[in-house]
Amino acid sequence: MEDIDVEVPKYFICPISFQIMRDPVTAITGITYDRESIEQWLLKGKSTNCPVTQQPLPTVSDLTPNHTLRRLIQAWCNENASLGVDRIPTPKPSIDKFHFLKLIKQLQHPDSKMKALKELDLLAVKNERNRKYMVEAGVPKAMLSFIVNCFKEDCVSGLEEALSVLFLIRIPSAEANLLPKQNDQIIKSLIWVLGCEFNTQVMAKSHAVSALKSIIEMLET
Repeated sequence: MEDIDVEVPKYFICPISFQIMRDPVTAITGITYDRESIEQWLLKGKSTNCPVTQQPLPTVSDLTPNHTLRRLIQAWCNENASLGVDRIPTPKPSIDKFHFLKLIKQLQHPDSKMKALKELDLLAVKNERNRKYMVEAGVPKAMLSFIVNCFKEDCVSGLEEALSVLFLIRIPSAEANLLPKQNDQIIKSLIWVLGCEFNTQVMAKSHAVSALKSIIEMLET
């Protein structure tokens, strides 16, 4: 856009990136940003305040898609395409907390649990935003419960994926508030994992050791 001699409407420009917004979202402060820019601002820990108003912004889940502005931007880009302005495609629907709540429910059904685990693993790898939503949805606790159930049933199916997800999103300190009986079961289950056989032997057991260390450290604090 730097080499294009065309005046861009000011309200099409993101206050953070100073570029045309491709996926405008409005914060609870009433300021609109490009989704990627404001999510990076919040997730990278630069600040939890609105960059323009300096008011607190709770989480990325409080960002509302501004469909009207997006359509205006797309229409303007199409009208000025002959001048070298790039067309902006409609963004794919953003994955939110409710998507992960749905996946957690699918873990309870034998026919869908493996598919749900594999999707959780892929989404956890993808980006920090997904991992934040996963923590908000309670995925760490769901993974720990899944591992305990595997221990009780002496079944390793899905363990590698569950351990991978747990490693990627980490165990929040809030999970230390689990009942002592549950903590005891979790520790026993993770120790049991160390004696299991896996396709990715070293990685799975490394993830189990990491989870075991986190649980013990939280219980000691």
